[in-house]
Amino acid sequence: MDGEVPVKALKSSPLKLLHENPFSKVYHSHADFGDITKDYYITHFGPRSGIVAVRDNCVLMVQQYRFLPDEIGLEIPGGKVEDGEDPVQAAIRECQEETAVVCRNLKPLVVYYPGLDNVENRTSLFYTDDVTDTETFVPDIGEALKVEWVPIDRCVEMIFQEQIMDAFTIAGVMSYVVLQSRR
Repeated sequence: MDGEVPVKALKSSPLKLLHENPFSKVYHSHADFGDITKDYYITHFGPRSGIVAVRDNCVLMVQQYRFLPDEIGLEIPGGKVEDGEDPVQAAIRECQEETAVVCRNLKPLVVYYPGLDNVENRTSLFYTDDVTDTETFVPDIGEALKVEWVPIDRCVEMIFQEQIMDAFTIAGVMSYVVLQSRR
């Protein structure tokens, strides 16, 4: 194996819980690759799910306050996959909770991890054009301040103008645009 780096750790320690709060857990593991060792600190948020809901060439978006940029962000609906729930059910539930819009006939769009070494947060995104307003939207500072249908082209412009900065939304909108361009 002269000079070659092993594809997998020869030995790694079990995950050790370092911190826990209602939203995440932080673990540590030490990996031995032979000539080198590496410490991994993994933040576990659990799986999440979201939806690119489309109507008349517009994407359903929610305005939500975000702490790190200290501003209102424009995002697709989505959130945590609860215990016993599958990602499709979570996307439908989150969309209705945040927007009062019911989505049906979801189709898979993309699945990804925000970070492959340090963030355990499998993310499943779906899309649909089968949407129904079920009730009047009521703003909720904990969920969504406003709901709006934004033209897809405008969403893409806002991404490149750094007006949409949320990776979840960027992955969803851009994946949907690519998918549509292949049809």
